[in-house]
Amino acid sequence: MRRHAFYYRYTVDELGLLNELWELVRVKANLFTPSKKPVARESTRDGRPRRVYDAPRTPWERLKEFDEADRAAGGPGFIPDDKREEIEHTLATVNPAELVRRIHDIQDRLEALAAPRTARLARRMGPDMAYLNKTLARIAGVEPEDDETPQADAD
Repeated sequence: MRRHAFYYRYTVDELGLLNELWELVRVKANLFTPSKKPVARESTRDGRPRRVYDAPRTPWERLKEFDEADRAAGGPGFIPDDKREEIEHTLATVNPAELVRRIHDIQDRLEALAAPRTARLARRMGPDMAYLNKTLARIAGVEPEDDETPQADAD
């Protein structure tokens, strides 16, 4: 979810928007976003391994293919008929461009609500000085000056 809602600090007030965003992202990812999956490994002419991918398909297309193969083999299938009709109806009625516009709109609204709060929290907490001191010491090439670093024995 952080990929789509970013790393802001949200409250219960934004929960409705986050749930709506999650539902839209789920529909987009499973019904409209094709992906390639590795199916084999081959060796190139110089002996280096290389992955071989199948053609890009959406997760829904992959599941439908497995369902049809299972039904052809005499099995019950993976998708109940009512769920299949519901998903096919969603595919027929949802405009992918409008879906993306709605996702971006919700992201903009969430950012407007949560960005100031997140910035206030970051200012109040301040920078992580222990980490910063260690990083600066490493860049300068000297030992960090904190008490947590074990000192070497002088023997």
